[in-house]
Amino acid sequence: MQVGNLKYAIYGGSFDPPHLGHTTVAQAVLNHLELDEVIWVPNARNPLRRPAIASVTERLQMCQLATENYPGMAVSDVEVSRAGRSYTIDTVSEFQIVNPGQIWIILGADSVNQFMDWKEADKLARMCRLAVVVRPGTDLDSAIRKLPEDIQDAIDIIPMEENKISSSMIRDSLLRGVSPDRWLEPTVWQYIEERGLYRGTESK
Repeated sequence: MQVGNLKYAIYGGSFDPPHLGHTTVAQAVLNHLELDEVIWVPNARNPLRRPAIASVTERLQMCQLATENYPGMAVSDVEVSRAGRSYTIDTVSEFQIVNPGQIWIILGADSVNQFMDWKEADKLARMCRLAVVVRPGTDLDSAIRKLPEDIQDAIDIIPMEENKISSSMIRDSLLRGVSPDRWLEPTVWQYIEERGLYRGTESK
């Protein structure tokens, strides 16, 4: 495979923590778009959401554990290394230099509603395509219709069953003393237990 012919997706997020729902999404995008790779990119700080609970180092390590047994998946520390607020357009620009090719960014349907609030959203949609997956409780068709036509044209819908697992669900379970192990890779669950993550005042 020659450089420049790569087809890959950037999967950004807090991953606080990464769970089997994330893996299902990544696999669906990988298969549906026939990509070479899906690259998970934990953010340092999402400018549109509250700060993550686990540290950037912990979230990066958990992503590495979550993907280690899945061919076609990798993890990048590009946003963690850059620090500060994480803007997708900066990340895509860096990837275009290092790994030129056809790039998608993965969005949950809920993120479609916020897309025009992203930094340089119009430019971003010209630089890459948007792989949009279904999220519970979101009217995807309505959200897409609200976008400018040129951005609508950059969207690829990823067909998959609704995925109701969420990082907040896992954190809430831990606060209640309920094990969320069925939603996590065993190595990620072991890491969370060993570090005592997401348990109230002990969480970072």
